[in-house]
Amino acid sequence: MGNMSYCQFENTVTDFEQCVEAIGNCESLADFSKSERRAAERMFQLAENYIEWYEQAKCETPEDE
Repeated sequence: MGNMSYCQFENTVTDFEQCVEAIGNCESLADFSKSERRAAERMFQLAENYIEWYEQAKCETPEDE
């Protein structure tokens, strides 16, 4: 089942935390299967976009929000 728009970040953050922990605990990307390495690379690319777009949205958010 997909994430509902009102809780998509809440539903995703725990899974993302587990991925961050896995990367932090690995010796190298060779610790993961080929498909997991591809997914980790895609997640890295998405994370770069997320950070950029989050910073932009944060700058555009009124101070009282």
